[in-house]
Amino acid sequence: MIDETHPILSQSRFQPPEKWDWSHRELSGIKIRYGLPRSRKIYKAAALILGGLGDFGEQYYELAQDLDNRDIKPVIIDLPGQGGSGRYLKNLHKRHSNGFDNLLKDLSILIDEIVLSAAIDPENNHLRLPIFLIAHSMGGHLALRYLSEYNITTKGQPVFSAVALSAPMMNIKAVERLPGIISFPILKILGLFPTAYVPGGCNWTEQYRDRPTLKGIFTSDEHRAELQKAFFSHPEYAHLAIGSPTNKWLNDAIKSCKKLRKKGYLEKIETPIVIGLAGDDRIVSNIAILEASARLKNCDLLELDGAQHEILMEKDQYRSAFLDHFFTFVENNVFNKENNGKTFIV
Repeated sequence: MIDETHPILSQSRFQPPEKWDWSHRELSGIKIRYGLPRSRKIYKAAALILGGLGDFGEQYYELAQDLDNRDIKPVIIDLPGQGGSGRYLKNLHKRHSNGFDNLLKDLSILIDEIVLSAAIDPENNHLRLPIFLIAHSMGGHLALRYLSEYNITTKGQPVFSAVALSAPMMNIKAVERLPGIISFPILKILGLFPTAYVPGGCNWTEQYRDRPTLKGIFTSDEHRAELQKAFFSHPEYAHLAIGSPTNKWLNDAIKSCKKLRKKGYLEKIETPIVIGLAGDDRIVSNIAILEASARLKNCDLLELDGAQHEILMEKDQYRSAFLDHFFTFVENNVFNKENNGKTFIV
């Protein structure tokens, strides 16, 4: 239980939904944490939440509550290497990578085992509730890769009925700014030191996001901006703390972004998608998001002028606009279908 004396963590919106339970599943030698409510509540859908680089499940309790209040069962998976999941290196602050292809493979196993099971209709176990995917930044990147390469059950049915992506990582703005003739040799040199922090990177400290390169680029919301520090500095949650990514993570991310740009890769995605574009994003490339959205068959792009990168942690004027847009989107694209979007488990 969170220390109720803390001015931010004691707020009811930052508490987990009723009967929330965290568990672990070991894959590729890493314990991966996932959480969901273990209640007998009757839900009309389920939703998987995937955070961005360095994110942790607790910061999405507010979103989990929003979903639960709409009778959508929230499921959170902490990506390996961050949050309550295991780390790749002895320095637990280093956000390392074992390759995005390997990560995607493990994620698909977790979705098959955890998310599909969570979506079985308790009133009729021959039916599956519609499943949504809500993902931010790196999570949004992985979501698009999953939709292109996986998203089919063993019975040949689509896994996700609709998707919401918050500022998906299609390209990294700092890399995008470098001319190719310069970026290639730099990345090549960094690759010689795979476990070292990216240039300027370091362990997490209470001043981590107050550094000149990071200050004021995540969210303009005063309280949500303090949530990471509040958790990481709390003695019961210090294990969640994570610092900068390594050179290996950076090179793997760039390689994976190139895969998204391949002709035909995004074009084969049929799933209805809402993409939230943060107008003042200084972390991921909005140019790349616009290009990608034009290639998706069923994409609804919502441009949020003035919003910073973390839309789901932004001021209510941006956050609510994005979520309300998505909730209307699923009403029109999923719940209005026969049997309220439920499918038979064949």
